[in-house]
Amino acid sequence: MGPRVLELVVALLPLLLLHDVLANAEPGWLEPVKVEQLIGSDFNISCTINQTYLREMNISSEQCSVKMLFFESKSIKYRNIPDIRQLNDTTILFSARNASEQDQDYSCMCGDYVINTSKVYVGTRPMPIKDFGCIAYDFEYMVCNFTEPHNRIITKYNVTFTTEKEAHYIYPVECNFDAAPVVTCNITNELYKRFNEFYYFRLHMFNALGQVEQEITVNHYERSVPARPGQNISKVNVTESSICLSWDMPRRTTYDRGLAWLVYVAPQNFSPLQRDYWRNNSSTIKDFLCLTELPFAGYNYTLHLQVRINLENTMWSEPLVYEFATAPARPRRPPRVTYGSFYVYSSETNLSFFWEPLEPQELNGPDFRYVISEFRVNGSLMDPNLIQVFSNSALIEGWKQNAHYEILIRSSNSMGVSVNATRMSIGPISAEDFRVRVPKNIRSVYHSSNNSYTLSWEPPEDLYDLTNYTVFWCVPKPGLLSECEGSIRFAEVAYGQQLFTTAKNQLPTLHMAVSANYRTHNTGLRWLICSSDKKDDLVKMEPSIDAASNSSLTVKWSTERVCPVILAGYNLTYCQRSTGRPDNCTTEVIHDRDARQHVIRDLVPYTDYSVKMLMFSESRASKYSDELVNRTGEAAPSQPRELHVLRVDSSSVRLAWKPPLRANGVVRTYEGTFRSLESDYSIVEDFRVAASAGELVEKEKFIAFTLANLTAFTRYEVTVRAKTLYPSEPSNLVEFVTAIGVPSPPSLFVTNNKDQTSRLDWSRPRIPAGRIDYYEISVRDNNESCLTSLILSGKNRSYVMPTPRCTSHNPFQLAVRAINVEQLPPQLQQQLEAGLEATTLMTGLSLQSSQSCDPRTDALGEEEQDRFREYGANASAYQLHRSEWGTYGFICTPDTHSLKAMYQTIEVCVAILVLGVIFYLVYKKYRKMSDIGLVLPPGIMETLKKNEMGGLGQGMTPDLSSGGIVCTMVGDSPQYTSQDLPHDFGSCGSESSKLLRRTGSSSGGGGCADREIYVDHPESGPISGTAPPASYVAMRHGLLMQEREREQEREREREREQERARELQQQQGEEDTEKQGREQGGGGNGYIKPTQMKNWAGNGHFPANPMPMPMPMAPPRVPISGYVPVPIVQSRPSPALAPMPSAALAPASATATAASTFFPPAHLLTDNYVQASDLHKLKPLATASAAGGAGTGPATVAGSLPPMAPIRQLPPATPAGPPKLAADIGYTTMEQLQLTGLMKPPLPHAMGSPSHPAGIGEAAVGNPGNPGSMPQHSRLQPQINGYVTPQDLNALAHNRHVL
Repeated sequence: MGPRVLELVVALLPLLLLHDVLANAEPGWLEPVKVEQLIGSDFNISCTINQTYLREMNISSEQCSVKMLFFESKSIKYRNIPDIRQLNDTTILFSARNASEQDQDYSCMCGDYVINTSKVYVGTRPMPIKDFGCIAYDFEYMVCNFTEPHNRIITKYNVTFTTEKEAHYIYPVECNFDAAPVVTCNITNELYKRFNEFYYFRLHMFNALGQVEQEITVNHYERSVPARPGQNISKVNVTESSICLSWDMPRRTTYDRGLAWLVYVAPQNFSPLQRDYWRNNSSTIKDFLCLTELPFAGYNYTLHLQVRINLENTMWSEPLVYEFATAPARPRRPPRVTYGSFYVYSSETNLSFFWEPLEPQELNGPDFRYVISEFRVNGSLMDPNLIQVFSNSALIEGWKQNAHYEILIRSSNSMGVSVNATRMSIGPISAEDFRVRVPKNIRSVYHSSNNSYTLSWEPPEDLYDLTNYTVFWCVPKPGLLSECEGSIRFAEVAYGQQLFTTAKNQLPTLHMAVSANYRTHNTGLRWLICSSDKKDDLVKMEPSIDAASNSSLTVKWSTERVCPVILAGYNLTYCQRSTGRPDNCTTEVIHDRDARQHVIRDLVPYTDYSVKMLMFSESRASKYSDELVNRTGEAAPSQPRELHVLRVDSSSVRLAWKPPLRANGVVRTYEGTFRSLESDYSIVEDFRVAASAGELVEKEKFIAFTLANLTAFTRYEVTVRAKTLYPSEPSNLVEFVTAIGVPSPPSLFVTNNKDQTSRLDWSRPRIPAGRIDYYEISVRDNNESCLTSLILSGKNRSYVMPTPRCTSHNPFQLAVRAINVEQLPPQLQQQLEAGLEATTLMTGLSLQSSQSCDPRTDALGEEEQDRFREYGANASAYQLHRSEWGTYGFICTPDTHSLKAMYQTIEVCVAILVLGVIFYLVYKKYRKMSDIGLVLPPGIMETLKKNEMGGLGQGMTPDLSSGGIVCTMVGDSPQYTSQDLPHDFGSCGSESSKLLRRTGSSSGGGGCADREIYVDHPESGPISGTAPPASYVAMRHGLLMQEREREQEREREREREQERARELQQQQGEEDTEKQGREQGGGGNGYIKPTQMKNWAGNGHFPANPMPMPMPMAPPRVPISGYVPVPIVQSRPSPALAPMPSAALAPASATATAASTFFPPAHLLTDNYVQASDLHKLKPLATASAAGGAGTGPATVAGSLPPMAPIRQLPPATPAGPPKLAADIGYTTMEQLQLTGLMKPPLPHAMGSPSHPAGIGEAAVGNPGNPGSMPQHSRLQPQINGYVTPQDLNALAHNRHVL
């Protein structure tokens, strides 16, 4: 027992190892692998992950887990319930419901990994066969065929049969499925039962869904086909009209029910013949057939013979095709001739006569020919051999004009001549007959469209006894234009007709002639001939373009100087000239030497073509003709493309289309048609758009056009055509509907009732422009102000409303208007939502200005009210189109208690109240200004006398005669913004340059000479590294000093004003000190007047600041007039807190610090003259000694911080304290600025300026010890004349360190 167990374990071990290997070889399993289901049923497929495989492949659970499993089939993914359900941690179940017919693969996927695939077949159970059929071939074998019904489920077929209905033994049939779905089954050898009439077939069909058996009965005899007849066929008897045939048929005895025959005979080039009496006469061994009454003797025939079993619904055998000929016989008729079918040669010694040959089926045998059986001249019998006979004509040599010829013509073959003969009679022909009794100017025209010829001629001169004409045509013999090859045809033409056209499809070369037939004589044929030698030279052609269409050119030419007989054809070369030169050339060879014109077809419309021709013979060719250039005509272009609508509004539509691909000419316009589809009788309107040449170059660029004047809310259709000289086919039809628009005003009719109500009736707007969603009725006064308004549904046409009482002088109006609601498209909604707030505000303002009452909606239903509110509230989604008001006005009955009287009373009361308030404000302002007095100094009076100069400080033109302009570069100007500097300080002659313009008069230079130096050498100043950007200030001197006497008077006036100012300053010293203390101590909140700031700049009471100030500070902005905020005054920096600069930089630093804290920005100044009281706000300058005193400390390098120094105040401008102004009120002079310490005294010549010290470049900065350096620039104190304006103070603030 032990060894056997061991052997079993050893045998099973490889299987277990193989199973383990297979288990780990796939990422998962699908169950079932193959699904076969019925259409409409359900099926399930489970998918299980092979976790062992995933671990070995290092695929983590994040990359593939059971939650990531799904099924996919034909790019359709099934991920969710109910398609996918999770069964456990490794398995999901896919469920399909109501499956359709399919043959697909379903794959279980885990992310991008394919777990496995299952094949799914959904089809039907086996279906019955509909086309089963069998054919037995001459009782030797049987072949059956049928077609498999369509089914996705694999179905198998087993075919068996029996020869008896209740037989117990069945015969299997082998079938071939290689040509599926057509199946072929063969029954041969011992299985074929040739003597049984019926075969009972049984088809067993089965697949995975079920099985079906089908029984089919086949009549063996009806489905049997005999063998093709004609084995060992032989002729028994042949005559000129019959033939008898005999052949073997070995299985004839097998067909005990007999055979049926199908016989028809086809003569060569004729349709088949059938005779009812053509039957076979059969014996047991041979079959016998006689064909009688055949129409042609000695002619070829073809026999078609088929046979079948003599039963209904049986099948014919393959046909026997047998060719034979009947026995020959002599011809049955002679050839035909007509009157005048002869031709007299130009030598008038030979004559040829023609006849119409017999047809091939009339020859009746071999060796056919025509013979002259009798020949008589003037009644005398002549030898017929004197006449040369051809296939269709005969030649008489030595013909005599005055002789009468009689000729008999017969047909002949190997069996003899025809019994009958044709008589040809040719009478005498005189010279006069050749001259006056022959047709003239015979010509022919070839019609290439149908390959026919038209022969035309002119009648003879002598028409007496002329009966008719005979036209002849034939194929001419090569080189012999007077002879025909083959048959000659003729036809008679009436007396009054000189035109004849042949039938269609004639041969390319046709020779034609005409004869004039008289009662007693005839002159014979007149051919289209010419006499020429074949070696004759060819001339240069002169073609012409006779006609040009949009796609063809008709070229004509003449060969009058050359006989067409010697020609072999013509070469016609035409070239397309796209760039002015021949291009894309084509040569056509015309082999018809008789042709006189040629049509060049398939040309491009509206294109230049060049044409040239030459003629050629067998031996030579002519020279090309001169080029003819012609343009094809214009044609209709191709239709415009891609017509579509860009946008639509209520009255227009924007259309766009592409130009035609083929212009075929000059596209002049685009013509469009449109019509309304709202009515069956709408008028078709048109529009026209001019075309441009650029559109034909850029054929893919759209052409846009706005079609305007459309009716709102109407459906239209539109098409566009392109037009050269001819319009194109219309473009694609486009339909569109215009947007909802503003309707026309309704017509209102009002009926007044006795109960103080009115009935309003109105008609629907003539142009609704929409659905008319609502009507609004309104009661308005004579000022068209709304009293009340009501919204009604668009279905209403009447309404009864109470009317207000009013007086006869103030009537009211009743009005109605229609409202359409349009829902805006989404794109427009997004645009409107972006600016909805501004749009809503503007809409509200517009509504408030147009009406004074909101419409009521209580006449609407609840849903309609909500809808109307939604329309009004959502302006980005809906737009309300309101029509004009349809008004109806009348005067109501008088009423003393009218509401209008109350409104008027309220208006009067409001007006009185407003006037009272205005009067109180004016009176209060007057009280405030009552303590202000005006004193005009003498300088102002002189200024008024010079009003023709435009006034002081108002932009006067500089007086260039009294001085020039000095441009000063400012390095340490206060840091003002662009709003603080209203004047252009970078140019000369501005408004703010009045104060200092005179400075440059003494330097001998005018203009801005110094400005260029400072720009070119900015490093020469004392501040080179950290200075702010330099600016130029142009300042002008006083313009009043024009005469010497006036200057002296002004000096005396200034001295008197200074005295008055000192006295006034001493009297108000204590009061100013007290006010200054209140401003700094107790004025923490509120405002102070500028007059309270008189001594603030000069009293010297500033708080001490223990910290040094290395950089100058910008002054606060303090207004000159009005009230000044206290915090601004308190925050004003003290000029005494600046540290003392070093010895090297003391002048520049001190003056720069003083200038940076001097004056408020210019935009706070007024446009009038500056009052003296305002100058108290300004801080006085340090004296020249204090500002320019030389220290003993070490020099400081530019750009570094100065050393720390004890803080001290600047000394006052004068020893006795701040000077007093002459008056608190009045205008300020330049002298007062200097007296109050706001301007520096004149600078020494050697001192220079703060920005330009004595010595420049290295002498001033780099080499301070250089004593030989000389100053390069100097500034003089400006002349103190005239009065100061705010602009002058602005310039003074910027340039104070210069002054």
